[in-house]
Amino acid sequence: MKNKIEKTSDNTWFVRIIHWFFQKCSAVICYCPWTCIILTTVLTLGLSLKIPFTRMENDISDFTPFGARSRAELQKYRKFFNNHGEPKAIYAFITSKVGDNMLGISQLNDTVHVLDKISRDFYLKTSDGPKNFEEYCSGFCLLNEPVRHFYSGMLISGQHGTDFSHLDLGYPVTTVLGTKLYMDPNFFGVKVATENNKIESKQEPNNIREVSLVVLQLRSELGDEVKAEDLRNYEHQILDYIHEAGLTLLPFLVIGFTIMAVFSSITFVVSAYYLQQLNGYKVVLAVMACVCPFMACGASLGAMFYAGFRFGSILCVTPFLVLAIGVDDSYLMVNAWQRITCHRRKNGRFESVNAELKHRITEMFIETGPSITITTITNVLAFGVGATTPAAEIQLFSIGNALAVTADFVFTITFYGALMAVVGKYEIAQELKNTKTLPGAETPSETSSTGSVTSSEPEDCKFRRIIAKICNFLTNTWVCSVVLGLLAVYWYICIVGTVNIKSELSPNKLFLAESNIVEIFKQRKTHIIPYYSACWILVENPGDINDPSQRGKLEGLIQSFESIPSANGRYSTKFWLRDYEDFLKQSEDIDLPIEEEDEELAIEFSVNGSQVVTPSQPFGQGNELRQFLEWPEFSFWKGFIQINESTYQMSKFLVTTAYHGAELVDWSNRAKLLNEWRAVADQEKYRSLNVTVYEEDAKFLDLIETMSPVAIQSALWTFASMFVVAALFISHPPTLFVATFSILSTSLGVFGIMSWWGADLDPIMMSATVMSIGFSVDIPSHVSYHFYQTAKETTDIRRRLQMTIEAVGFPIFEASLSTTQKIDSKIKETTSSINGHCGYSSDLILKY
Repeated sequence: MKNKIEKTSDNTWFVRIIHWFFQKCSAVICYCPWTCIILTTVLTLGLSLKIPFTRMENDISDFTPFGARSRAELQKYRKFFNNHGEPKAIYAFITSKVGDNMLGISQLNDTVHVLDKISRDFYLKTSDGPKNFEEYCSGFCLLNEPVRHFYSGMLISGQHGTDFSHLDLGYPVTTVLGTKLYMDPNFFGVKVATENNKIESKQEPNNIREVSLVVLQLRSELGDEVKAEDLRNYEHQILDYIHEAGLTLLPFLVIGFTIMAVFSSITFVVSAYYLQQLNGYKVVLAVMACVCPFMACGASLGAMFYAGFRFGSILCVTPFLVLAIGVDDSYLMVNAWQRITCHRRKNGRFESVNAELKHRITEMFIETGPSITITTITNVLAFGVGATTPAAEIQLFSIGNALAVTADFVFTITFYGALMAVVGKYEIAQELKNTKTLPGAETPSETSSTGSVTSSEPEDCKFRRIIAKICNFLTNTWVCSVVLGLLAVYWYICIVGTVNIKSELSPNKLFLAESNIVEIFKQRKTHIIPYYSACWILVENPGDINDPSQRGKLEGLIQSFESIPSANGRYSTKFWLRDYEDFLKQSEDIDLPIEEEDEELAIEFSVNGSQVVTPSQPFGQGNELRQFLEWPEFSFWKGFIQINESTYQMSKFLVTTAYHGAELVDWSNRAKLLNEWRAVADQEKYRSLNVTVYEEDAKFLDLIETMSPVAIQSALWTFASMFVVAALFISHPPTLFVATFSILSTSLGVFGIMSWWGADLDPIMMSATVMSIGFSVDIPSHVSYHFYQTAKETTDIRRRLQMTIEAVGFPIFEASLSTTQKIDSKIKETTSSINGHCGYSSDLILKY
């Protein structure tokens, strides 16, 4: 083996270190293979036991970049509710199975039944005992009352006819027994009747003709008395009642493993049969080639959880990704072993099984060691670059994958290498038993560093003749010219596609196609987002609301939001001050009885607006706001207002208003609208009010602006990292240039072709791009390195190309096919693992 090291002394210093390292590893593995297998198995079991006992934790804000404005907005929004977290909500999207119209007594009866069922029959565990929604809700308990009243109005109308003065089943404003109800937050896909088919500013009485979707929103403030796990269990009770339990990742794991095991077994058997080395242990090696990556993944994830890392559902993708990388390394090792065995059988002579085993294992590791190492380094660096992205979830994903790939490198050497030593010892013993070595046979010839055999091996093999013809074709001048021309066209297409790629979000990519969440996104996109995109406006310093000028300033703020071109207008705004102004006006118009002028009087209002005079503090003493909030018809405003309990002065409040536009179905346009809201809030004249806007999806919308710069930065860092890695293995400048240029071409092609294919730049594509580039750069790296090594054998280009294909052609072909299968299924596996991750797990879709 000393001659072998001397023969490769013209390698780079890094490759020489790798050769020395793998030579030592082969000695240890051959000396105690079973010890290596047992130790790695025990280590895997010990670390993997942590996984089932680690609770999965997901936070939708983890997709939001650090420093994004939406993080500060979310914190202020949460602080408004006394740091209990933003109000938790369950949304029920109710549609009709028969046609699209929900405007019927039976449909609305079922809707109210669902509302009653969820509100009363499911109990949330709290520190004060189990409570249903009606018992634990606060602040936003009446959000669905318009649906109840509308249904009641339909029953009254059907029984007693219609009196427009007390009953108007209209849209957006419904009037039931003198009470005005705004239906736009609950009714969607509404078609209304107009006079003479003209849209007038005045709403026609009973104008609703069709409602496609009814949305129920069970929203409440939850404090520290409710644990997150108990809340999840409560939500799942409701989901399990409405729907069957969702799919888990286990079927995908089993199916993915089975496909890869069968594929590996077939390719191993075909290769072994062709080289006359077929035995039952080849199938064992094929199956264990798929087991080894799962072992490494279990050990690495378990170690992460022991170290305190969070178990995010996105890490469920890691086993499939590591499987793709680990199996490729096994292909290289088994292919090298079989070629070395074939060469030793024809040209070698051996007397000791152990000595021959050590020779072949060392040859195999020295040949494949640099390839395995370059695969590991390139993928670790690719994921290391991903770990620098500003989104916590992508960081966790990248760190987990980088650690798993590193663990797979170690397990491939120790576990799989030891398994090959055990199987190899059996094969060599069979050779020694069945084959008689001639006394005068020549000494074994060495295998080249590329794994190709020396010139003493016959060249008339049919397989080699085919490869030789292919190499002659590829090195033809005309063929090279055509390839370069096609390459130029490819670069042009990819550059145009990359430049025109659009940053966009597609949440439906996060879920399985048959998931109910996908149907919810469809309903939102069709009926809600284009017509009712809600904005929450938080005013943290409202000032003295008893001052008319200050109230005018607050009114001007809200009018500024209503003046944005896409605003729905005043009717969609839920602003307590306007009801308060009406309340004050009604109070001033009341004539008090003369005999009671000397008493301290105040006014109470009943539900139907009747006025009752009772003794209390007179107006002007700061009790107007208390009276306003105590009036039953206005009591729901308590959820939008924070009061200083000692002085009963307003400290902050919330306002909601809505926007419309067909273009809002694109998340990038919603991001632009969010920036318009922020521009209004940042105006100098409103700065003293300390205004903040909140949008439920802002945590995703802020990601859009960062995706393009992050993608460019990641691509550049990946390219630079791959160049450094290639330089560690290849010292020949022209070969280094070709290898690096191939990597750049691959990266450019991934972005460009995906853009032409219609894909947008979103977090899923960014993750998939990093993975695909990591997979793709392995192939040009392997080819370039082995081509570089052939220069030690010959200077003939055709012969060097043929030697390269013989060394890595078949394992690269295996790796390409297996990676294609895995990437195709990985999209489904990714969506399954992230299902429910983005905070939509509480959404229901019901059809009646």
